[in-house]
Amino acid sequence: MNETMLFTYYHPIVVRYGDLDPQGHVNNAVVLTYLESARLGYYEKVGIWKKDSRMITGMVVAHIDIDYLAPIYLGQAVRVGLCMAHMGTKSLAFDFQIEEVPGARPLAKGKSVMVAFDNETEKSIPIPPEWREKINQFENMKG
Repeated sequence: MNETMLFTYYHPIVVRYGDLDPQGHVNNAVVLTYLESARLGYYEKVGIWKKDSRMITGMVVAHIDIDYLAPIYLGQAVRVGLCMAHMGTKSLAFDFQIEEVPGARPLAKGKSVMVAFDNETEKSIPIPPEWREKINQFENMKG
């Protein structure tokens, strides 16, 4: 992933006072919640999750890799760019970047790997065909 990459989905972030650490910038752990918000927005936009689904997405986090590039401050306009990097049998790998708006200066970037999951059996499952179709359609339309 490089800084000039265009993403298929952008999610605006409002930096809250409660997101800050004693140094006055966004705490590193809060960056994960920004990414989580962006993933849920992506799922909803693509059509594989609805807000009224009682918070069950059918996916769990398997791996996250983040490079923190610059601090994020209260009042700073930021967004999360997200796109599908790879779709396996059971996993979805997303590239993401948290960036300043305007200008797209990268503040953090990385990769998130999600695994399709059956909440009843508590086991990984193959990505449902309808998800695969919707994701491919969305990524091809945007990319």
